Amino acid sequence: MKKWALVLAGLCACSQAPEPEFVYVLADNYVISVEISVPDEGRVGEWIPLSAQRRAGPWKRVKRAEAPPTVVPFGRPPPEYEAEVADGLHWMSDPPGARFDLPPLEGRKRKVRFDKPGTYQLWASEAYPTDAKSNVVTVRVK
Repeated sequence: MKKWALVLAGLCACSQAPEPEFVYVLADNYVISVEISVPDEGRVGEWIPLSAQRRAGPWKRVKRAEAPPTVVPFGRPPPEYEAEVADGLHWMSDPPGARFDLPPLEGRKRKVRFDKPGTYQLWASEAYPTDAKSNVVTVRVK
């Protein structure tokens, strides 16, 4: 019985990775932007593709002990540019009535459809790596 306890204790000790000595935090000139793109027009009931790209950075490498307590440090810097991030965004419309699909299991694109004709404004927000709101685009639905 004692042997098993020692083996389990050893496995638990090995599975915990040590915290990195250095981490990445927002640099003083850090900026995040999310730019969405959607076709200008669509038809009632048809899925319309959504796309978004993100820029975030620059990042500053600091010793973990020097990271500000109010900032979430990253073990490695998040990408400064991502060509497609639509799946990780929270999408919204005005007026309400847009139906957004669920994030896909594969790929990063999303879709939206409308049940009524009209002019809709769409935008998105996110919280990774920091809070951001996208540009606003207009879609005319016939």
